[in-house]
Amino acid sequence: MNISNLAELLVSPDEKSEMLHSIHMLEGKDFSKFYEINRDIIRNILFLESREEFLDFSAENFLDIECFCAAFLCAKGHGIQIGGYEDDLTETLTAFFKAKGFDYPKILKIINSERIYTNCSDHDNFKKSLTTINQALSIHNVQIVVFEDFVYCDCEYTVLFLETPLADRLPSLWQSENFEIYL
Repeated sequence: MNISNLAELLVSPDEKSEMLHSIHMLEGKDFSKFYEINRDIIRNILFLESREEFLDFSAENFLDIECFCAAFLCAKGHGIQIGGYEDDLTETLTAFFKAKGFDYPKILKIINSERIYTNCSDHDNFKKSLTTINQALSIHNVQIVVFEDFVYCDCEYTVLFLETPLADRLPSLWQSENFEIYL
C-alpha cells in the first residue's frame, strides 16, 4: 500500500473519481488542463504560481503521483500538510481538529500546552506531541498517522485521521518509495 492506495480508501466516490481523472490527465501529459483543475494543489506541492511555471516544470520533470494524492487528500479536508520547519503549529492543529469534529478539551489542552514545532531533526517536539494526542484519541477509535516525504522539499509531513484498525494494519502493508510512516 502507498499514499495513492490509501487515498482511494479515504475519499468519497465523487472525490475518488475526481482524483483518478486528475491522475489520468497527469499520466496522459495533459498538463495544461491538469493545472487548471489542480492549481491550488500544485501550488502547495511545488510552490509554482502559474500554468507557465508548471508547464516548464513538466517539460523536464514529472509530478509524483503519491505527492499529488497526499496533497489531494489534504485539499479535500482529509488531512493537513505541514512543512519540516514550522515554528508554531497551534493554530494549524487546532483548526484541523475542529474541522474533523474533535473539539475536545483534552486534545486542545495538549495542543496548547507548549509550542509544537518541526525542524526535520530529533530536536523537534512534533512527534512527541502527536503521540500524546493519539493517546487521547484512542478512546474514539481513531488515530493520527503522519507520513514524511522528501520528494520536493527537505521534508514534508502529511497528517491524516484514520480509524484505528486501518492505522494498526498500515505499517505491515506499507510499500512506498516516497513516503515513510513517521508516526
